[in-house]
Order: sequence, then C-alpha cells, then structure tokens
Amino acid sequence: MESKLKTEVFFCSAASRYFKEQLAGTAANSNAFILIEHSNPFPEKIINAHLDKDWLRSVQQFAKTVRGKVLLIRNKKTNFKDCKISFVDCNASKYFTLQTSIEAITSIRLEEHVHSPETKWQTDPFFLICTNGKKDKCCAKFGFPVFKFFESFNADVNVWECTHVGGDRFAANVVAMPFGIYYGHVAVEDVGHIMVRTLLRKIYKNKFRGLSRRSFYEQAIECHLREYLQNYDIDFEIHTKLLHHEGNHYSVDVTTSNNGHYIVDIERIKIPYPHLLTCSSKKQEDLSKFTLSRIQKIGA
Repeated sequence: MESKLKTEVFFCSAASRYFKEQLAGTAANSNAFILIEHSNPFPEKIINAHLDKDWLRSVQQFAKTVRGKVLLIRNKKTNFKDCKISFVDCNASKYFTLQTSIEAITSIRLEEHVHSPETKWQTDPFFLICTNGKKDKCCAKFGFPVFKFFESFNADVNVWECTHVGGDRFAANVVAMPFGIYYGHVAVEDVGHIMVRTLLRKIYKNKFRGLSRRSFYEQAIECHLREYLQNYDIDFEIHTKLLHHEGNHYSVDVTTSNNGHYIVDIERIKIPYPHLLTCSSKKQEDLSKFTLSRIQKIGA
C-alpha cells in the first residue's frame, strides 16, 4: 500500500496570529496614497502594471516627494476601458478622484490637481484590502475573503482590492481611508465592526495597527494612550514631541485635542521569533515590540 507524505504549507500570517504578535506600531509609513485602477491581475511590482511605464515612473517619483505610496486597485466595476485615479492626503483626511480612459492616462499630472484651488476634495470613507498574492500568498488567502465580505456588506461604501500595503504577516490587511488607519489580521468576523465603527468615526481597537502618517514609535504611543484613555474617536487628535531618545527608549510629550497633556515612555524590545517573517523569507529574524513603561498626566 502506497504511503502518502503530508506536506505542510507555511503561511506567515497564520504563524503571526499563532504567536499573538503585537499589532500596535506596525503600520507602513505614508502621508499620502496614489490609487490607480487596474483591471488586469496585480503584478508583484507596480512598474509591471499594464500601464504606460514612463507615466508610472513619473507617478512614483511624485509619490516620493509627498512621502506617498502608489497602489493598484480594482473592484467589480473596474473595466479595461476606464480608469479612476485617486490621491489621498492622510494628514488632512481627504482625497480627490480623477476619471479618465486608459488611452488618456498619460495626460494626467496629479501634482497639478493636488495644488489647484479648483480641485474638489472628498472626505467620505472607503476601504482598501490587500489581495496581492504575487507579493505574498497570505495576502490572497486571507485578504480576498475579507474583501468579498466587505464588498457585500454595504454597497454605499466603496471597497477596493489593492496591491501590497505593507506587512505580509499581518494579512488580511485593511486600510480605512482617507484616514490611513491600518488594521491587521482581519478576519471576516471583523468586517462588520470595522465598517460600522468607521462610519461612526471610531477606530476598531481589536485589530488596530496604527496610522500610516505616524512613525512606528508614535503609532505605538497612540495605541497605548488610546487604550489608557479608552478613547477611539477618529477625530481625537494626538500630537507628539520627542523629548528624549536613547537606545531603544523613547520619552514623548503628548498633547490631545481635548486639552490632555501626558508624558509617555515606551521601550522598543527585540523578541526571538520562531517563524519566518514572510512566506518567501529565507531565514528567521527577530521581531520588534513597543512596551509601555509609563503614562504620566501633566496638570490638573
């Protein structure tokens, strides 16, 4: 009787979930996003999209000047003739969208619209879900079911599949726009919570990775302070000023939009990780985690 050997398939997101990796302070850093509608299968790299290469390079160059990230997007309305291009300003939580044809796409100069007083900016929320299996198979395995669930949940809110947003092992990755709110390890049971809370201008704390416009340590401080205050309003602004940074210790002065004033100390520690960080990694690496040392309220 022929024996069959079972081959285990490694999924970096499943390993990260099993390890219960901390999500706070892991959102990719971007102040802006440039979203380009793309009907073909997503390539591993943006430059390999089925669009004019010179134009794509100019868009990527512009993105660097605004600390932006270029993503390809699509949904069930995407076709091979028309193309939407959106510029999202996460600092101001607003965006504009241009409608063009694939043939005329090279005539689009986003920088002209960003600075034009005639540009019509929008603030309605929408969602991006990374499903780019060419980058990491976890993004397709965990991202696509979450995208389909989002898509069927509420037709009045735009939902898009997108290319890699950062953090393979945190799939399914969801970004709530135009705020740049990153969520990781999202499952279909989280979709309703994220959708409803976003529409109520709240953050869903359970899967919150951080805001893209903040650095990693600032994201961690925000996550710890929000938990301490139990305030998950999107409009609750947190302003940070680094007081002291030595080694892995950060001491930060934090003021909030409700006149709160705090000193927050956090420590960045290395954690040995028994798995690969991505599905395609060749060797194991350590993880970084921000631990809270102190929150001190200043003033009455």
